[in-house]
Amino acid sequence: MDDFSISEIKTVLDPPIIINFVDEINCPICDIEIDVKNKIVDNGSFVYCEDCNHKIIFEITKI
Repeated sequence: MDDFSISEIKTVLDPPIIINFVDEINCPICDIEIDVKNKIVDNGSFVYCEDCNHKIIFEITKI
């Protein structure tokens, strides 16, 4: 079983989107900052924490 968490992004834009409104997110496990500035994300896109290898999956919700 994978160790992962979901980071929900609420937006009026259609995916994929560019994350240009935040520079970093914190890993929910070890609190290390993960650089996401200008990353292109779609539903199911993900990043790994370099410290603990935790997977953070992005979920885009259109509002």
